[in-house]
Amino acid sequence: MRILVKFTDLRSSVVRADELQELIQSGKVLAFRRSDDEWVKIGVDPIRGTGGRYKGPERRGNVYFM
Repeated sequence: MRILVKFTDLRSSVVRADELQELIQSGKVLAFRRSDDEWVKIGVDPIRGTGGRYKGPERRGNVYFM
């Protein structure tokens, strides 16, 4: 999967999904496109893996397979 990214130097580019986390951690990304009309701003909007412990209801462990 490819993701549209805006870098801190204001360049835009498309990167592979597996590259995005490393670019965010290195401080090179200002924002990335989550969907056709939604930009996620680093340091402003919540992103997976950076918000600490999940605060919603537990959804794992309650699934039973037959």
